[in-house]
Amino acid sequence: MPKTLIPMVLRPSVRPLKYYDIVGDLMLSFLVNRRVTIIRQIGDSAVLMIKARHEDGSRLPIIINSKDELIRYVKLGGIDFMASVNTALAKGIDTVIIDVKGGRRVWMHDRGLELMDLMVTAVRAILEYVGLANNAVMFDGMNGFKVMALLTNAIGDAEMKAFVSMINEVVSRSMKPIDLFQSYGNDVIIGGNTMLKVKMYRVPLSLHWSTKLSAIPVARVYDFITFSADPSNVIKRLDINRKLLEPLFVKNPTDQLLDSVGRWLNNDYSLIYYMKGIIRGLIRDARDNGLEIDRENLKIR
Repeated sequence: MPKTLIPMVLRPSVRPLKYYDIVGDLMLSFLVNRRVTIIRQIGDSAVLMIKARHEDGSRLPIIINSKDELIRYVKLGGIDFMASVNTALAKGIDTVIIDVKGGRRVWMHDRGLELMDLMVTAVRAILEYVGLANNAVMFDGMNGFKVMALLTNAIGDAEMKAFVSMINEVVSRSMKPIDLFQSYGNDVIIGGNTMLKVKMYRVPLSLHWSTKLSAIPVARVYDFITFSADPSNVIKRLDINRKLLEPLFVKNPTDQLLDSVGRWLNNDYSLIYYMKGIIRGLIRDARDNGLEIDRENLKIR
């Protein structure tokens, strides 16, 4: 029996059929030729759907290659759509996803978004250094963000695991002198579970099965407010969301990434120190802005 899920929010602000009819074309870029897991909601509970029954009675992985197919699953109760980190017939990983998740202490702290912004900025700087310049930040619909980049070639799990380890080392060394990180850094997790363990990620603009918030691209974490991810607001700002998603429509070469991972595995710490210098410069620039956050409304003031 599939696991039963209990949503925190029963209904999104926009009917799912209307919502996915509007955003479905953009979502297809991340669905085509990939295995899809769907969370269906019927009434006040939801269940995972990983295979579909075909006309001959066989049950096969779900592949959604058209908007009509997407809408068909929405009509069946599909609320949350997740795609595999590689194409259906490929091995390895061609979608880099670095999780940056904040715990309750960080989300409630008046400078929590500042800390998460700094850490996401550091992750993006590392991706750009290893040649993944076409990347984007996504709100995951719940309690964190994901830095994403697509690759021209699939990379093995071992290399990706080493890459995540390298990112953690560089971010930790870069943030270590900062008081905010010293106090709350342990409540922010940088990891690769989505990419390495789950191997499925929430498709950009998909609704989260529990919160009914959209997985939206974010220009800057510091500026993020939950209302931006409300489906009614997402469809009003679709042109902006499309623009923020554009880097994910361009795949990144893998040569520099593999070279950097190789140097990390060979204990070439000059790589770490160089990236640390780049990130510390970015942090100084960000802190010089002197921005503050209104804790009650989570808005810049």
